[in-house]
Amino acid sequence: MLDLLGAFEEMPEWDEVADLLFNAGLTLNPSELHGVLVGLMGAGFSPDDKHHLEQTLVSVEKAAGVQLQGELVEMVSRLNLATLSAIVDTDYAFRMVMPDDDDPIEQRLRSFSNWVTGFISGFTEGMTARKAIGATIQPEVAEVLKDFAAIAQVDTDQAESEDAERQLEELVDYARLAAISLVQDAMNSKELEA
Repeated sequence: MLDLLGAFEEMPEWDEVADLLFNAGLTLNPSELHGVLVGLMGAGFSPDDKHHLEQTLVSVEKAAGVQLQGELVEMVSRLNLATLSAIVDTDYAFRMVMPDDDDPIEQRLRSFSNWVTGFISGFTEGMTARKAIGATIQPEVAEVLKDFAAIAQVDTDQAESEDAERQLEELVDYARLAAISLVQDAMNSKELEA
């Protein structure tokens, strides 16, 4: 798997992705875009497929309701490879594309909610694209998706406080580790099928 990915790809920053989306005339939150990509991976999208990027782009467009062109295609490819590299890294290097910690908590909460919503949309689109509708979803996966649906409803009108920071950090850590687990399980299932 790592041979296909090559060197560890650098994860783009939230601001960099936001600038590209804005310049393309899109209002999509960068965190939601990343969540969609990770959700697709959790549904079993694999880099082993020669047409992976093409399938990913089509599915991202459907799940996020956007059209990707030009520099955005390259950004999605880079974001996809960086995410895969980080997820398979044994040091759990995966992190969500989120605003900086010094940005207002409301913006970070909104972006986190967008990431989780994007994950659910990506997972659903991934299952549809793989024609896995009706396939049995493991109880652990269903539980994570249910948790993510509840987490997506997080109150984004929080005042800056240590308690709000701690709660956001705990939610992000849970979602990050759950996403790693789901994607790794999907990758392992694909390897067993081969």
